[in-house]
Amino acid sequence: MMNRGSFIFVESNTTGTGELLMKRARLLGFEPYLVTRNPARYPFLKDSVAQVIEAETRSPDELIGVAAKLKSLAGIYSSSDYFVEAASSAATRIGLPTANPEAIGTCRNKWSQAAALQRQSITIPETRLATSVKDIDNILTQVALPVVVKPVFGSGSSGVRLCDSAAATIKAFKSARGALLNQVGLRSPDVLIQQYVEGKEYSAEIIAYDGTLHCLGILAKHKSPLPSFVEVGHDFPAQLPEPSCKELVSFAASAVSALGLEFGPAHVEFVITESGPVIIEVNPRLAGGMIPVMLSHALGTSILDMVIRLYAGEGFTPPRASTRAGAIRFRLAHRSGKLKRLGFSRNPGPTVPEAGLLKSEGEEVLINGDFRDRVAYAIGVADQLNAAATGAERMIDSIVIDIETAAAESDKQDPESSEGRWHLHPEAMKLLAPPIEISRDGRLLQYQATIDEAHLVMLADQGLISQAAAADLLTHILHLQDEGFQSLEGRNAPRGLYLAYEAELAARAGPEKAGWLHLARSRNDLNATISLLALREAACSISQQIGIAQDALLQRAEEASSLVAPLYSQYQIALPGSPGHYLLGVFFALGRERQRLHSLLEDIRNCPMGAGAGGGTSMQIDPLKTASLLGFEEPSFNSLDAVASRDHHLHGLSIFASTSTLLSRVAQDLQVWTTRELALIDIPRNLAGGSSMLPQKKNPFLLEHIKGSASTVIGAYVSAATATSKAPFSNSIEASNYGCSPLRLSEEALTRAIILTSLIVKYMSFNIRSMREHLEDGSSMTAVAAERMASQGIPFREAHTQIGEIAQRLSQVSCATQRRSELASQLAGVFPASLEECRDALQFGGGPGKRSTDDQLSAAKMLFRDAQLKCADIRERGAIAEMHRKRRVKELIDKHRTA
Repeated sequence: MMNRGSFIFVESNTTGTGELLMKRARLLGFEPYLVTRNPARYPFLKDSVAQVIEAETRSPDELIGVAAKLKSLAGIYSSSDYFVEAASSAATRIGLPTANPEAIGTCRNKWSQAAALQRQSITIPETRLATSVKDIDNILTQVALPVVVKPVFGSGSSGVRLCDSAAATIKAFKSARGALLNQVGLRSPDVLIQQYVEGKEYSAEIIAYDGTLHCLGILAKHKSPLPSFVEVGHDFPAQLPEPSCKELVSFAASAVSALGLEFGPAHVEFVITESGPVIIEVNPRLAGGMIPVMLSHALGTSILDMVIRLYAGEGFTPPRASTRAGAIRFRLAHRSGKLKRLGFSRNPGPTVPEAGLLKSEGEEVLINGDFRDRVAYAIGVADQLNAAATGAERMIDSIVIDIETAAAESDKQDPESSEGRWHLHPEAMKLLAPPIEISRDGRLLQYQATIDEAHLVMLADQGLISQAAAADLLTHILHLQDEGFQSLEGRNAPRGLYLAYEAELAARAGPEKAGWLHLARSRNDLNATISLLALREAACSISQQIGIAQDALLQRAEEASSLVAPLYSQYQIALPGSPGHYLLGVFFALGRERQRLHSLLEDIRNCPMGAGAGGGTSMQIDPLKTASLLGFEEPSFNSLDAVASRDHHLHGLSIFASTSTLLSRVAQDLQVWTTRELALIDIPRNLAGGSSMLPQKKNPFLLEHIKGSASTVIGAYVSAATATSKAPFSNSIEASNYGCSPLRLSEEALTRAIILTSLIVKYMSFNIRSMREHLEDGSSMTAVAAERMASQGIPFREAHTQIGEIAQRLSQVSCATQRRSELASQLAGVFPASLEECRDALQFGGGPGKRSTDDQLSAAKMLFRDAQLKCADIRERGAIAEMHRKRRVKELIDKHRTA
């Protein structure tokens, strides 16, 4: 291959595309050089991917000195966030193609970036700069919790944490200042405090060249559980409506332009909120996280080659629009320790062009809460996104990982303690008390911590424990929450989740202080309260999802109310109706389920805390205060009722079951309407699937998932009711465990069904011609003709018989148009002149007539508005209670800190 000259890479990212860029440069005919301060940072150098030159890579002068010694230097580039500015400065002074160093400097300094974007009226989160701990309190009076703490200079989510308290913010601030030391030897004395923006996160991958910004695509992100922000997956293209994509590309491009980036790649991260998109940050570099590799597979052209050629001065040609989809999935280490085993248990399938390990067996891994937690990746590529994602997920799920850790001291039970005397048989433990998994148990641990906050504030206010002890325990509980309970990951829980959690607090705060936590309560009232918090959250979530579905139904109903479509009875065409009329029927039925959910939420008034094991307590507690801090109106009146009753769960599950039944019936209709025989509607390709054998088929399989989900939800209700029906009216495992545990499975299945229904309703299209053809023979208009004859004085039964005989005779006529013509002739004066006239005559009794449908739409909009306000009011009450509880916790901690 012809030698095209030397190419300098200034440092490299350690996972992802850095090594691949050097390999691609060599394949393109360049001689790659890696200039680095520390070659030991790059294990891949053992494979001789580049010649190594040691130099101070933060100094453009030293880089220029290195460049002067190389022959035929074609380009300078850095794949590392931390050295891209120095590389650009050196290239500019030498006269090689590169971005403006000042623009890169503005981007790299996230505080300067925020100011530049605000000057150009680009929407960003509320942002403040903290240079000392003293700044935090002042900032939190201006920026509402929760907030995101991040280093001003940083990458890969290093040092980035979500915080919902002042204590957590201070801790995260201190951590962020040193987050980059062990990576690149940089301190970050300045830290950003940003308002947390809730919504789905995306990225736009942009290449700037010759005055034009070219968007390679928009990707949807998958993130790890909060409080960390590790990217665990990406989907391309993001499943967004075409108009939205164009607007978002323009929005992302405006941010790039506002920062003065006119050359090279830019990775733009943004969140779509209810009020619109918000820029999180713009990175003046190629995306990390294997995104360029996945895009190369999906677009059919190497993104890495494009960038190398661009920086070598060979120009840029945008790739053709992709018809393929891609997905990346990562596996994170679940605990710190030595990797004893790491590998895939299956071979890549046809939809997985690439999969690899990011760590090696024998390597020590440490949970950092950033990109360094990744141990493996898989890339899926297919014609449809769901197939690409499924391929990547199956591959990454096949990872076999074994991490050896030292036994935690907090796992050891005191043999003299009341709980320490109980040792569950190992075989029973495997079945009933598996090791803690945060992905499964994290939500329950959060409820536990929430109740602890309220309980400790109440105990301290009542003088039952010292305020100092309460403040210390609350501080440790906040730290556990900030860490996402990661220290409990993999912990054995032979006596249940709570006692493992309590043991961790004892290890942190000391057993003497932790021993006060369980004063005046039992696991019975604790579990009963957790179950109600879970039910309340699930009901609120389902109500919100129903609201989204109702909104889609309303929009499509209004759009389709003027169309004519068959109205069926027992799968037989009955009358001319409209798709809008059908969708409104579903809207009203779904609205009643939502009203039942809101009634249930209003009925969850009484907090079980204080009921103890079912007989109350002798301690002079204030259960009303605990209830109020947890968002309940009152404590329970009867301690036995508090721990024994699970009627709210059964009621909630029955509403879930009824809702899923409704959605299943709708899915059944829509599936029949997609058949070739009826062809009333069409489902877009990105909401359907193909056949592995039959090339002509398009399967609306999402509708089958909706119907299948109903079986899960109904089964959950039956399971809970059966378990509870045999339980005594007191605390019992049947009621508290088996009667409540189906809730999450039911919620997930119903959420899936609602979301899928919303998507199909939103994007399905109506086959107007086919809908009319099914009504062409005029038989559906005979009912209106009979009623018109009755209005002229002929008894309805006689009119019904006469028209029925006529229709029967004409049914032998093969031509639909001729049958309709004969009906019109023999029923002159009463037979509707058109399908629209017939449909609009059906205006009474809630029929599909235009006047009736308009009235229904008006009523539906009013009901929808009221339901949305009710849902918001219920959620606001919960948010107010949480804010009050967090404020009381902060007051206790701050008082103890200053005392």
